Amino acid sequence: MGFRPAKHCTWIIWTIQLWNAIDLAWHNRLHLDPRDLEIIKTIPKDSGLILTANHSDGMDPRICIELSRRCHRRFTYMINAEAFQEWHGLYGWLLQRLGDFSVERGGNDQTARRYAVDVVKKGRDALIMFPEGEISYLNDLLQPFKTGAVHIGLQAITETRKTNSSWTAYLLPVAIKYYYRKPIGSVLDKKIRAIEKRLFLHANLLTFQEKIIRIMAKILKRQEIIDRTQKVSEQLAQLKEQIRETQTAILSRIETKYPQLQIGPKTQLIERAQKIIFFLREELSHKTLLSSEARIQLQKDIEDLKETIQMAGWQPQYIDLTPSEERLAETVMKLEREVFKIKNIHPLGNRDCLVRIGPPLDLGHYVELYQKDPSTTAHRITEELRDNIQLLIENMR
Repeated sequence: MGFRPAKHCTWIIWTIQLWNAIDLAWHNRLHLDPRDLEIIKTIPKDSGLILTANHSDGMDPRICIELSRRCHRRFTYMINAEAFQEWHGLYGWLLQRLGDFSVERGGNDQTARRYAVDVVKKGRDALIMFPEGEISYLNDLLQPFKTGAVHIGLQAITETRKTNSSWTAYLLPVAIKYYYRKPIGSVLDKKIRAIEKRLFLHANLLTFQEKIIRIMAKILKRQEIIDRTQKVSEQLAQLKEQIRETQTAILSRIETKYPQLQIGPKTQLIERAQKIIFFLREELSHKTLLSSEARIQLQKDIEDLKETIQMAGWQPQYIDLTPSEERLAETVMKLEREVFKIKNIHPLGNRDCLVRIGPPLDLGHYVELYQKDPSTTAHRITEELRDNIQLLIENMR
């Protein structure tokens, strides 16, 4: 699939912003301190601005649309290229008019990177990025961040300062967190019973956490994990290790089938899977060179890789001790997606959405260090950004 640039259409943006604001007020009520909103407004309009947010929920882009409406600044969004193919391409048409451009995850998408750098250099729009890359459905816990936002910002500064030595770009940390407005215990019980029924698991006197452990073990086909003599925390730790082993086994099996793949040994698991998916999709694009059997196998490998990515969000120890209903809900939603093969999962009730914006980080201070050692500098800033957003999340209600 080719690159899809943003094509902002003012009347479509206004219409969607109005509908989005009304819908959020009903289903995902946004809570944002005016002082936080003021932080965005104080960034000079002629400077570059990259908003980087955690990505725990499918609602996050719509929260950003509401931020754009409230701060009266146009946003441009970097979005996974797959989304542009939904609704037979009609969704992609709408995304472009809302200010979205496509990026191929797992590939070295220089076209998308060049486009993003130019957006930052122009200074007119704020660039929106989700450094986790994937929706984690982990309301309280960030996944590893990719360094793309930092590289884009510093490249924009380096290029612009050739003609304007004082120009800079800012990285703005945004934390998003959801809370259910009403107790959802009965909904959770209903969801778990439905999953147990589908997996032919008999209801018994297990605790809610033990039921989740049993379901995960069933999906992994590793029933020996369940042992009533063990503490829940020990079972969760063992389950976490089994999930990691399953992910690694799937990746290794598929990589062995395609020896032409060259992926660095230190590549993180999710990024590794994304790179293989990108490679396999490239192979699928050669329609005339593949038999129907080969295409089916490639599609199967892609689906298996997607499952390894989804497993990264399971995080069994996330529900240790006395987990919140939000944590239990996120875990149940992910299991429901796996068992019923649901593409888009939805929250289990109306929620409040809390948004916090941290102090802007002036990337101009890091230009000299970046020129000397781009990789180390980008990783250092990315980790600082991740720590800042994690702290904002932990300090919410």
